[in-house]
Amino acid sequence: MVFVQLNKNGKKIKKFKYKLSNISETMKINILIITWINRILMLPFAISLIAGTISLDFFFYAALIAFFIGCFQVFSFLSTCFYFMRIENRLKRLLLVYISMVVLYFVSSYLLLEVYDLFDSKEVLKIIFWIIPVILSIFWTFILESIKQKT
Repeated sequence: MVFVQLNKNGKKIKKFKYKLSNISETMKINILIITWINRILMLPFAISLIAGTISLDFFFYAALIAFFIGCFQVFSFLSTCFYFMRIENRLKRLLLVYISMVVLYFVSSYLLLEVYDLFDSKEVLKIIFWIIPVILSIFWTFILESIKQKT
């Protein structure tokens, strides 16, 4: 809550209160909802990845879930940017690192797939480009949990 006092020529004209908690409460609720949806999406994703080590058929389901997680996480990143000024500096840097990693991943995958056509010839590139979305998902989950903890 902020108290504001208007003065004119040294005389008090008006004094009023401005409640800032509505914005911060909305931020807390939105971050909490985003965090829980992310947790719910990450659970079957982790289970399908673990099951994929037993049977390779489960990697198909992990890829499907990863697509939806990726869409949700980009959307949740954009909605989190509305609160960018209210987040502490360390988390702002993490947000910038996350979005730069996502852009770098998509640009490099486009270049390797479409422009240079190297993806089919190198098995190592396939493995790397399958692992990076998992790392990005875990990193975004860490950022969300950190924001939720600080609010």
